[in-house]
Amino acid sequence: MSFFFLSKIAWFVLKPLNALLILLFAWLGFRAIGWRRFSLGAGLLLALYAVLILATPLPELLLRTLENRFAEPVSGPAVAGIIVLGGATDDGEIAAARGQVALNSNAERLTAAMALHRAMSDRPLIVSGFSGRLRPRGLNEAQITRLLFEQQGLPMAQVRFEAESRNTAENARLSARLAGDDARPWLLITSAWHMPRAVASFRAAGLSVIPHPVDFRTHPDRLVWPRGPGSSLTMASLALREWVGLLAYYVTGRTAELLPSPSGG
Repeated sequence: MSFFFLSKIAWFVLKPLNALLILLFAWLGFRAIGWRRFSLGAGLLLALYAVLILATPLPELLLRTLENRFAEPVSGPAVAGIIVLGGATDDGEIAAARGQVALNSNAERLTAAMALHRAMSDRPLIVSGFSGRLRPRGLNEAQITRLLFEQQGLPMAQVRFEAESRNTAENARLSARLAGDDARPWLLITSAWHMPRAVASFRAAGLSVIPHPVDFRTHPDRLVWPRGPGSSLTMASLALREWVGLLAYYVTGRTAELLPSPSGG
């Protein structure tokens, strides 16, 4: 069974909303059949998890730690080119049926990539990503992104599409093949909360990158809290997924750093 498939199953169980529902049904089920100890344990876990997510700033603190890990470059670095990771496009089946570009809440990855490529159109832009869905249908990430770039009049002569990767480790490995042997680092664009795992993956793939984080969800030095339940669940989901992802990549040997440092040490 592939790592990609296992990761999807694990995340379905661990995703905060799903986990809360699983614990709720377990509590109700154990109560119904009279298993008092199991019912008590499930109830306590449900209450503790709900309080941590909905009534504390822990999700925001965990996410802010990831987002503050790498700063945006202060000046234009001497780079070989730009790499932007997928994950900014929405349902490919709807995009194909409607004939329109479909983007999600990570769209800053692509808007930043377009702006930077216009400023350095003489250097290649690698767009990395096929689909993160178990059963992709319709247009894939590369096809939607190409459509967006063409609609926005982006110079396409230097744009390269890596349209096979399904996760961050594959983004890094397959992008490194397209990058060639230029010794200069590449400017890496992805969401700030995803940047630590992306940097660790690209370092493991042997490609030097300069992080250019976008799509921030937290304030850099103060809490924006309390939040509504929906916002708290979304933030908890992003934070948990990335911290679990960092651990899983490290334990399985996909990266050599649990939490990569800006200095590369």
